Amino acid sequence: MGSEDLFRKRKARSGAALHRQRLERARNKRYLIVCEGTKTEPYYFRELLDDLQIRQQAVRIARNDGASPDRVVAHALALYEDDALSGDAYDTVYCVFDRDRHTTFEAAVQRTKDLNAAAKPLVAITSTPCFEVWLLLHFGYTDQPFHHAGKKSVGDQVVTALKAKSGFEKYSKGQTGIYTHLKDKLTDALNHATQLRKHCQATGSINPATEIDQLILTLKSLSS
Repeated sequence: MGSEDLFRKRKARSGAALHRQRLERARNKRYLIVCEGTKTEPYYFRELLDDLQIRQQAVRIARNDGASPDRVVAHALALYEDDALSGDAYDTVYCVFDRDRHTTFEAAVQRTKDLNAAAKPLVAITSTPCFEVWLLLHFGYTDQPFHHAGKKSVGDQVVTALKAKSGFEKYSKGQTGIYTHLKDKLTDALNHATQLRKHCQATGSINPATEIDQLILTLKSLSS
């Protein structure tokens, strides 16, 4: 066999291997989740991923670098760009944060939209007033707005409502086992979140609201 024929065969094998790698990469997308909360949300998503048997190589939950929405987005972008330098950037980066009383909320949401339009796939996953709205929806549908009262912030009011539910009387931020405790009610929560979104679209309301269900549906699709 001539050296030219050998070169062609090696090149063909190399091309075929690269094609297989690209197909494998397409089937195994990589996602990054950056949360405002340092414990509650990361614990919840980690328990969900473990339950769905999704590898950490497929979905990374990163530590945040500041609790305000603008800091969450800035940190998520830095992680995305750092990963992109390796030539294998995350397919989607989810920025999970609350409206609560944050003054940078709207700007942070707009920043993710602008970055997405610039081919940097950051997506805001927000809750109003806070993440606990998603937890509440496991117990039933509600579109009752929350407001601060006295010394209790608007977020505190949601937590108070959650503590009124069976099994959550002692709920606290940073608690583990939340996903496991609510797992059997997940389908109900997803349905209630869809119902709430339709209500918000029909009425123009933004309180309460959550997009956590959309992220969860994406994660569930990875295990199917």
